[in-house]
Amino acid sequence: MVHNEDLDGILEKLRLHQLCEAIDRMEAYAMKYPDAGIAGHLAEIRNDYQLMSDYWAKGYKDPQLEQVYARLIRRMYRLAANQLVAYNAIHSPAVSGVFKRVRSTGRDWSVPALRSQLESFVSEVALLELEPEHTRGGKKAGVYGKHLLLMKDLFDYIWTSRQWKESIADAFEELLLSPTIDSADQQLIVSAVMLSAMNIFDINKFSLLMRVYRKSKDENVRQRALVGWVFSLGSRLPGIFEEEKRAVDELLADTTVRSELTELQIQLLYCVSAEQDNSRIQKEIMPDLLQHNNFRITPNGIEEKEDDPMQDILDPEASERNMEKVEEGFRKMMDMQQQGSDIYFGGFSQMKRFPFFNSISNWFIPFYSEHPEVHDTFVKASDLKLVRMIVDKGSFCNSDKYSLVFAMRHVMERIPQNMREMLMNGDALGMGGMAAEDVHTPAYIRRIYLQDLYRFFRLYPMRSQFYNPFNAQDGEEWNLQYVFFADEIFRSTPLEKSFNEIVAFMVKRKMYPEAMQVLDCYGDEARDYQFWMLCGHVLAQNPAGKKHFKRLSGLDALGCFSKALAFEPADGKALGAYARAASLNGLYQEACDAYARLLESQPDNKNYTLYYSTCLVNLDYNEEALKLLYKLHYEYPDHVSVNRVMARALMGDCKYEQSLKIYRNLYNSPKRIDDDLLNHACCEWLCGNLQKAAQLMAEYLHAAGIGTTETECRTRLRDVLCGQELHFLQSHGITPTEIHLMIDKACSFSLR
Repeated sequence: MVHNEDLDGILEKLRLHQLCEAIDRMEAYAMKYPDAGIAGHLAEIRNDYQLMSDYWAKGYKDPQLEQVYARLIRRMYRLAANQLVAYNAIHSPAVSGVFKRVRSTGRDWSVPALRSQLESFVSEVALLELEPEHTRGGKKAGVYGKHLLLMKDLFDYIWTSRQWKESIADAFEELLLSPTIDSADQQLIVSAVMLSAMNIFDINKFSLLMRVYRKSKDENVRQRALVGWVFSLGSRLPGIFEEEKRAVDELLADTTVRSELTELQIQLLYCVSAEQDNSRIQKEIMPDLLQHNNFRITPNGIEEKEDDPMQDILDPEASERNMEKVEEGFRKMMDMQQQGSDIYFGGFSQMKRFPFFNSISNWFIPFYSEHPEVHDTFVKASDLKLVRMIVDKGSFCNSDKYSLVFAMRHVMERIPQNMREMLMNGDALGMGGMAAEDVHTPAYIRRIYLQDLYRFFRLYPMRSQFYNPFNAQDGEEWNLQYVFFADEIFRSTPLEKSFNEIVAFMVKRKMYPEAMQVLDCYGDEARDYQFWMLCGHVLAQNPAGKKHFKRLSGLDALGCFSKALAFEPADGKALGAYARAASLNGLYQEACDAYARLLESQPDNKNYTLYYSTCLVNLDYNEEALKLLYKLHYEYPDHVSVNRVMARALMGDCKYEQSLKIYRNLYNSPKRIDDDLLNHACCEWLCGNLQKAAQLMAEYLHAAGIGTTETECRTRLRDVLCGQELHFLQSHGITPTEIHLMIDKACSFSLR
């Protein structure tokens, strides 16, 4: 949508409950846009505000003062929101034409009139079955065609509508709960209400969606209403409508609601990973499928590869292996789908350029073969059994089903005859044995709808004109709209019991900004052992991210793990996490003490022994560390990390030649890290091999991506040799002058 700076400023003042300033700004707006026609309404609000203010100024205590002030803010919000709709009706490319067209059709938009037309459609469809076969087709096309025009206009009328009165919302509630209205029509209306409430929050539309979610017996309608009211939360101004919080709290008393909200949040996280999942499919799965199948795609269509006559002689089992690889690829994709991934987005995203998708309502309408814009095409394409199977029981969202029908109609003539026969039999790609999911479960219905929405907000040409629930807010990567669990309306509610589950899921998928948003929403009472463990882990991965969150300010990973230990002092996971965080922060004595405690209970734990030894080395207790490392090296002679720590301990204990032998082996290891080059250089230096040391330091700079300028080289080496390694080098007889000379020599090698 197109924003107006004046109206945005007014809404911001209302968010802050600064009513008088909001009125002042609206009066300036009314003077700037005299054709807006709001002077009368605004004068009434100003007058009521003045009466309230004068009464208060005289010293009278009005017990209704807070309620009166709140009602005035709501009236101002309604006026500002309606002006935003009106402004968009003029200036927004996505709204202006639609707004004018549907209001010039001459239709009666009253809910009773709409209900009469919607119920008549259901009756007419039922009566079509009584028509003779030779006349039924023509009449059916007329009935569905007329109805589609009505629904397109109704959809456009609703999503471009102004703020609703409570009576309108009540009337739509009856319509959406009526068993005499077609479910597909109800679903489309719910989507239109959602789109309107998402763009500009409307408390009555929001309340309608919540009531439909709570009361509807139709799971398809109910799940759309759930998604609708959740998505609408993102556009509201918190604190203006107190009934909003009450309604949410009432819903959250129901365990089913909390369970569905938790499922919805996880499904949204899968949705926004669609591009990432598609990349995985393209890089890891599709190459095998394309390499080992028996067809190739050419500019002239799909052609069957010719069999190699020598294949059966040279490698008779190749065909079977190829088939196994193809089947394995499909199994991987099916596993991803069962886990919740949107595996079809990448392919079908290229199939949304058909004229069908120029109409906004077609992105939201459930698939039905009688759709006037798809019926003829479907009849022709459905000769292929594969198409019918996908439409009937394939786990494809509605817009992808429409895409498939159009696409198959276009490519059917270019498919080889033998492959066409396979498609007609439904045996292609193993689809003949495709088992249908339970399409009636709330989770399945919700997933399919979310995929439709994701495609709309990613692919619709005018998508930038709409609030996008799958985006970051105002381009801020840390403020992600789809993380609705982070909305303050859910803080200190029963839904907090699910926060740990959601954050753990985010951490597993390395979605750290998302996890931080939810962690920032925890109430004080919900900060239990699990919270501190999750928070510590997330902050360890992304410590700088906390600056964006008020309630995470002042926290760090070490402090979080320390608080977790306060809940569970004997917990090994918390103690291990604390030890790692202490080590990363350079607090080696604290880390050493923690690992020592862990080794008391698990003396044979290899990792604890290695980490404990590392801390000892960093504390210059090399001799003590070597006692443990010799044993580890004997048990794990090829363990790179053991060798790495042992080499440093030997160097610290002045056993330079032994250390150098290990570093030279590490140099050729595929698991070598940048610091191995630096430590190797120091060891060569201490052995007197100065030229080799300088060359290794130059390699270290290049491996670290540094070395294009002399300043960069010198700065990095000074940071290392005159900083973190200074004490070590000086304790082994290296003077400051030698350090400067080594920096000069290494830089000269690096810049050659």
